Amino acid sequence: MKKALSLLSLIFALSACGAKTETIRIGYIGPLTGDAVSYGVDTLNGAKIAVDEVNAAGGVNGVKVELIAEDSKCNGADSASATQKLVNVDKVVAIIGGQCSSETLAAAPIAEAGKVVVISPISSSPDITTAGDYIFRVYPSDALKGKALAAYFLKANFTKVAIISENTDFCQGIRSSVKKDLPPGVKIVFDENVDPGTKDYRTLMTRLKDIDFDVFITNGQSDATVAEMAKQLRALGMKQQMVGTDTADSATLGQIAKEAVEGLKPLSVPMLSEADVAAADFAKTFRDRHGEPKATMFFAALAHDATRVLLQEIGKAGSGEALKDALYAVKDFTGIAGTFHFDANGDVVGIPLAMKEFVNGMLRQSEIIPVE
Repeated sequence: MKKALSLLSLIFALSACGAKTETIRIGYIGPLTGDAVSYGVDTLNGAKIAVDEVNAAGGVNGVKVELIAEDSKCNGADSASATQKLVNVDKVVAIIGGQCSSETLAAAPIAEAGKVVVISPISSSPDITTAGDYIFRVYPSDALKGKALAAYFLKANFTKVAIISENTDFCQGIRSSVKKDLPPGVKIVFDENVDPGTKDYRTLMTRLKDIDFDVFITNGQSDATVAEMAKQLRALGMKQQMVGTDTADSATLGQIAKEAVEGLKPLSVPMLSEADVAAADFAKTFRDRHGEPKATMFFAALAHDATRVLLQEIGKAGSGEALKDALYAVKDFTGIAGTFHFDANGDVVGIPLAMKEFVNGMLRQSEIIPVE
């Protein structure tokens, strides 16, 4: 009875605010155009599948869910505008997003002011940890990636690291994490930042060619940027190992720069294990509706899980502060991507990292890396 009353109260409150609705509205923000579109398309489609599943089962306590998507183009300005619309015009209960870290960080103060929960499927900047009480994510923080890369450098006997980073929240988070956790005996010999969206790296790559280095970190904001870094590095004859992180974890990358990215190792989240029945069913549904993912099925699964845990707790708590508190109280939510809960900062606990490698244009998983 309390669940039903909370949903009725929520709908009445939305109507009183001028939002004429007979549905529970949740928002989505992510890059639906631009260089990072592959992440936006995959996560939006994952969220849509979750909403369709819930609606097919009767909705949330009998009330249908409506998903309102906004293109935030992987930048803070567009994300802020999209969030203002979703919170103040559409009167959404919660938001799935952002996807790029800059989107989530720009959305956070607006969502905090409106007491609207935000759950990001794939934002990883360490700054999100302290972005606000209403901000959650189901993706491991980049603060953990520096430690994992440090262990990889030691294992591979790499002592001289080169890195080119876009000046975005995500890329600078990766850069800071790598520098913070660099192991003894390993040093950065080339460390350059470029403006967001840079595609011409010839001057930097020419300088890099004259430097003694063992491994190159392709620290770009999108797979399109990583592709250009890889192609221009290889075009100058440099054969050193390349590593990347989340943005290099993209099926599209193997299509647009197959030869250049051969052997590149992205550190990201694991591949979706389709040996699991629930994961296999989700993957089949995704492919039947949307074809192969543009980036990775795991990103779509994370968006699905973020949406499902959100709708589960809306059914229990409604909206606002009660919904926020309910998410912090989640014990072990079993989703497609894994079993997880949130810590005191809204960061996910239970989703590991994985090292992968491009082989003949295809990603292969080589190692699961648990995180604490």
